[in-house]
Parts: sequence; C-alpha cells; structure tokens
Amino acid sequence: MRYPKGTFVITPDRDIPLLRQVRNSRFIGHKQLFELLHCEAVASCRSTFNWRVQRLLKTQHIERVESVSWQGSPVYSITQNGLVELESQGEFAIALHSRTRRMPDRVQVFHALELNAIRLALARNGLLVSWQSEVEISSTNMVSGTPYQKDYDAIVKLWVDDEPREFALEYERCLKSAKQYEAIRAALEAERQIGCVLYLTADPALMLALVHQLTPASKHLGFATARSFREQLLAASITTEANRAMIPLEEFLQFANPLCMQR
Repeated sequence: MRYPKGTFVITPDRDIPLLRQVRNSRFIGHKQLFELLHCEAVASCRSTFNWRVQRLLKTQHIERVESVSWQGSPVYSITQNGLVELESQGEFAIALHSRTRRMPDRVQVFHALELNAIRLALARNGLLVSWQSEVEISSTNMVSGTPYQKDYDAIVKLWVDDEPREFALEYERCLKSAKQYEAIRAALEAERQIGCVLYLTADPALMLALVHQLTPASKHLGFATARSFREQLLAASITTEANRAMIPLEEFLQFANPLCMQR
C-alpha cells in the first residue's frame, strides 16, 4: 500500500516488531537489530531495514546512543514516543512503559549488547526456540501469582537433541558484593519454576569468583565465559563446582526443564 507523500504510518508487521525488539533489548546495535529481525523473518532487505530505522530515528521513536558503537555500528534505545506507539498497538510492558520515569540507563549498554550477541549465536546455529528478555520477565513477575524468584537476564529455550529445554540465563560483567550474592543464593534456592541457571561471565577470573560465591547449591548452576559459550555453544565447557570436572553444556542442560514441542 502506498501512502501520501509526507505522511508517516507505523506498520504492525514491520515497525512494531522492530520497536518491540529495541524495547526488550534495552540497547541494541544496528547490525544486531537487523540480524535478529532477519532470524524472525521480519527483515530481509538490508537497504529497506536501514530506511526503516532512519525514519524511526527521525520521528524519535528510537534514538541513537551517543558516543557508543558495537562492532562499528550505531547503538539504539527506545524512546517514550516509541513506547507510546507500542502501547497503542497492544504491546505493553509493565517494567518499561511510556510513563516510566527512568528510561534504560547507559551503564547497561554493554551488558545488553553482550546478551544480544549471545542470543544471536544461538539463533544463527538453529538452536534457539525462544528468548524471553529481562524486560518481559520482570513485567511478568510484577503481576504473576507464581513469579520467578529473580528477574533473570533471559529465560531461554533451546533445541538439545531435538528436544526443547528451558533454563535461566544470567550474564555478569562485574563482581557484586558478598551481601548481594547472599540474596541471590537465597533467591536461587527458592526457585521452583526453573530447573537450572547458566551464568556467563566477561572473563575467567570473574567466573571463578562466581563459582566461589554461589556454590555449593542445591539448585543446578553452571558457569562459563560468554566468549566460550558463543564460540562452542552446546560443546562449551561448563563448571558446576570448584572441585568438579567440567562438563559440556549439552550434558549440563539435562537438568533444564524439558518442554513438549515439535520442530
């Protein structure tokens, strides 16, 4: 359908998925955004995608994060205009809505970008069934009668030997205080909806510190670096306790919740 010159129309099949992806990611690189939408069959032509992004920037539905780039491409976040547009189309998130006083904080930028990279590694290799973001999880937790015990960075469903498995994913860029980890341990011990939690870290030293802080535990916890996970995926070596031999991610995910689905 052609529209009169100078008009601006938000399309539910192209613009809304793009805005929803930017919102749910909090921050996302230009290349990441195209590839995620391409994996979901929402974007196929890069030039059309570039045009769509530019018009949404011009109308201030999304904005570029100043002085930040990811692999040479701009980084975007949602604006209040974008949130209003999503809500007008029935896309409401309690954790991040148009009356939110605090929009996504720049200190979260690289945390969000790394999570996008992890998601893309799974999607590129045909392993990803679904990815529920922290924005979606925290929104659900605010209204659910049986919430998760923690606002995880993601709830991930993967194909493992043609069987979908669900687990919680956490990504750590820096070490928290011992008191914070005490609260996290208590939350993980109380969790009943998730079979296992995978912690990915920015470097090996941080991974070892996390193992020390969070294990031993009755909950099935696994630890690896984000880089090894992205590069090796199901073959990535997972640490479960300080004095135990590493196991492949595929083996660790036997503790994940099995799901009844078909490819």
